[in-house]
Amino acid sequence: MAPVTLNVYDLAPHNNWTYWCGVGIFHSGVEVYGVEYAYGGHDYDYSGVFATNPRDAPGQVIFRESIPMGETELSQQEIHHLVQRMGNEYKGNNYHLLQRNCNHFANDLCTQLVGKEAPSWVNRLAGIAVVLHCLIPTAWVPPLQTPSAAPILDQPIGRPDEGKSLLMPTGQRSDVYGERLQPSALLSSSSGTRI
Repeated sequence: MAPVTLNVYDLAPHNNWTYWCGVGIFHSGVEVYGVEYAYGGHDYDYSGVFATNPRDAPGQVIFRESIPMGETELSQQEIHHLVQRMGNEYKGNNYHLLQRNCNHFANDLCTQLVGKEAPSWVNRLAGIAVVLHCLIPTAWVPPLQTPSAAPILDQPIGRPDEGKSLLMPTGQRSDVYGERLQPSALLSSSSGTRI
């Protein structure tokens, strides 16, 4: 059994006021076996899932809190494979600020690992914004995607350019976030390379 933790970060300074109302602009990642998994967008048709050291998310984020989610019975290797499979759905070019963001990924991963969803306040603002999308200036967010625009998961994944994603389908680790991930947290893949 390994503990699973949801790490939540502030993306905006006004979260200090809105957090107490149950909303805010947050980033989140899931920590298990000393690795934090998260999701981000990019322009390529492959996984947007990446791994970092716990509570050390890239970018201009400020760590807010860790939320214990429970324990998983999956091994480190099983989690590695699960996260790689999830990368087929959470591709970088499918990232959407309101409908498929880092918090959606973290919620899905928590559900897979412990059968429990992330607290609703972590992604509440995105849900409110979807409902009120017609009131938001179009320059602020991309258009909403209809269900028919969902990605096709059975398409073969082409070999992406090296160095674009930490968790590529081949299992190779790239340097998109430098050497932030501690070597002890790296796993060997089936091809013998490490992520």
